[in-house]
Amino acid sequence: MGELEAVIDVTESVLDRLESNDDVAYAEVGGVARRATDAVVTAEEVRSASDVAETGVWWRLFADGAADYRYTTSFDANHLDTLVEKSVRSGRLLGQETPAKYDRGTVHRATHPGWARRPVESGHSTDEESLDAIDAAEKAETVGTALERAVADLDAERTRATYRDETVESVLLTTTGSAVNTTVERASVEPTVVPETGTKRGGHVGATTGAAFLDSLSERLANVVGRAADAESASALPSRTPEPGRRTVAVGPRAAAELFHHLAHYLEIDAVYFGSSPYRIGDRIGPDALSMADEVPAGSWAARAYDAEGRPTQSASLVAGGVVRNHVYDSAAAIREEAFPAGNLVPSLGFDRPPRVHARHLRVESGTATASERRSGATASVERVGSPHVVNEATRTKRTSGMPPSLLYARDIGETTPAEFDAEASNQRLRFPVVEGYALDGGERVARLSDAALEVELADFETLDAFGARTETVTGTCTKHKSTLPYAVTAPGVRLSARVLRE
Repeated sequence: MGELEAVIDVTESVLDRLESNDDVAYAEVGGVARRATDAVVTAEEVRSASDVAETGVWWRLFADGAADYRYTTSFDANHLDTLVEKSVRSGRLLGQETPAKYDRGTVHRATHPGWARRPVESGHSTDEESLDAIDAAEKAETVGTALERAVADLDAERTRATYRDETVESVLLTTTGSAVNTTVERASVEPTVVPETGTKRGGHVGATTGAAFLDSLSERLANVVGRAADAESASALPSRTPEPGRRTVAVGPRAAAELFHHLAHYLEIDAVYFGSSPYRIGDRIGPDALSMADEVPAGSWAARAYDAEGRPTQSASLVAGGVVRNHVYDSAAAIREEAFPAGNLVPSLGFDRPPRVHARHLRVESGTATASERRSGATASVERVGSPHVVNEATRTKRTSGMPPSLLYARDIGETTPAEFDAEASNQRLRFPVVEGYALDGGERVARLSDAALEVELADFETLDAFGARTETVTGTCTKHKSTLPYAVTAPGVRLSARVLRE
């Protein structure tokens, strides 16, 4: 990417502006050169395919201990001067009660080649090829061929796949002297398959393995279609709207991954500062069998080499033996909590919104239970769920709001929470719409659940048991304070006590 040299020049010029401003205590400045592909295909044709390129510069600054975030694709000097001035003023006017502090001794300088280029065993002519070297039409054709192969043995009424990738070469500079140059290639496909009988199936598959992702698509899409075939075979079962009530529920790996993903939100330190989370270090969150780690495996859809602060990303234990061992921090919060940050300030996809503190690749330790053992004693099974509704109004409002890019500001918001929500942390429920679920009798499926929801209280996670031996990895995007963040979860199936409701 030849544009990177110009991006570096602009990044350095913005850093100079911020360093020379007496009101700026600390800042990060990032320059990005992005090349992206969007495509829509069916098993029969390519509907659309296009390449787009963009260069931009972003910064997060702290003035009087409070923060502001900006991203612009205009490198005009006058525009940058005006935007920096507005940014500094916004930070100073935020009026944050607890100022952010920074450890000026932690300076990191590095160049990381990224996870962009992987040897390609087949399908393309150039070894060590990156996604950026393949044009949109060829990528779309590859996706379409993989989709066609995946549905070859399925009677499908309609198929569709949306493909998106981006190659991002970036430089990150900070006013404490950090400098990082890295490359990330992130690609994803969201397939939709509608069988002639059964219900619609879809999902999200993503990775940061470069062009090797395209070569893995046939297998990845076959997994989605395989689930569609399973659902097709269950379509002969009668449909049943559940009677509301608490029951023992067998949760499949994909649904469990979503439950654990949203449980991990309560381990984000800003959720604690908001007053939304009851969990402190040392608190019990689940049974002895529950262990969760936040990892950064190379090639994972959600993994990065460095975060938005220039911190090298590291794995961290969040829960061990059912007890909270760590929260998810940025540097400012970690200093306040006397903890060590693991690189959890995740950039928003597209950079148009501020980075947010978030888990990267959550891994839940598996057990030994088989699927039949998990269903034993359960009266319902849930295989797939949709995005949950956060029942607590205060928590829901805080998470969907346009939070300033200073994590410590959450303390100010928490202190202004209306008195009617004083019990917010202890009154947390997540209501997941059931996309695929079944009524069970003697461990066997006897009906498909329709218009159903699985409502889980935080205390319900203490009833977890029957951790499965088989795990699945779920990928996707999560919205937090209007920023879009990638996430990945590897989890086994589980069993728990929870309420099944009519949707």
